[in-house]
Formats: sequence, C-alpha cells, structure tokens
Amino acid sequence: MKYSKEFKLECIRRYKNGEHIEDPPGVKHRHFHNQVVRWSRTYDSMGEVGLEHGRPTLDINQRIELFERVEAGEAYQSVAISVGIQPGQLIQWHNIYLETGIDGLKSLKRGRTPMNKKQSIKKDDSKKTKAELLEELEYLKAENEYLKKLDALVQKRKAQPQKKK
Repeated sequence: MKYSKEFKLECIRRYKNGEHIEDPPGVKHRHFHNQVVRWSRTYDSMGEVGLEHGRPTLDINQRIELFERVEAGEAYQSVAISVGIQPGQLIQWHNIYLETGIDGLKSLKRGRTPMNKKQSIKKDDSKKTKAELLEELEYLKAENEYLKKLDALVQKRKAQPQKKK
C-alpha cells in the first residue's frame, strides 16, 4: 500500500511524540508500526526527500559504495535506511553483485515483472498430413464422447437420493 508524504509525516510526528497512531484498515499493527519506525529513521537520515515517491534510483557506483559500507561492518538495515531503500532490496542487490559482479547490476530491470499470459501452443496444421489430421480428429471425437459420458454419470449420481448410514 502506498501512503502519501503527508500521512507519513503525520505518523512520524505522532510516533516521536509517543502518541497513538491509528492503523490503516487491513494492515496488521506490528507491520504498520515497523513501517512507521522505518519512515522515522529514513526521515532522520534524509529528511522529507526520503519519504517521497519516485526518488531517483541509485546508479551502479552508488550501489557499490553501499556494498563497501556493508563489507566494512555496517549493518544492512542502517545502510539501507540511510539512503531510503528497504534492507531486503540492498541484500538482494548485494547478492547479485557477489554472484555476477558489476554486469549483474547493469542488467537489473526496474519495476514489477509483467504477468505472463497463458500461451497456448498452436502447432501449424498446414504442415500435418491428411492422415495425421484425420487421426487427430478421431482422437478429439473420442475424447469428447468420453467427457460427455462422464458428465452424464456425474449428473446421474447427483440426482440419486443419498443413502443414510
């Protein structure tokens, strides 16, 4: 769920004043509280810019600097919060960097991957011989008859009264 910058600022203000923050509908209290704590830490390190949507992305050199900080002993969480990203994202980038090097970071795509529509596999019928087409037709007719008989049997069983045990 995306929250507006104003909502985040209000939550941070209440959190720092020790006031109760009402959880948004459908969000567990613990998860929302943890989110507010992350917003607060991001706000402390970056200011209001860290709470905005569509912040500029980090280039490869900036990411490598983050990895160097982690390898120097700083925690993923503190490094990630200092630049306004999720710790899990930093861990994922670091693992890719360790496995594939700089080239792996260059090929990272932004955003959610598109959902693949179910692709029906269609064979080119023009390449089939007449005998193959007739054989396929016979098979499909037999399959259709089988399914019809199976459906009739199911309907017959549903129509019969249930026996008491």
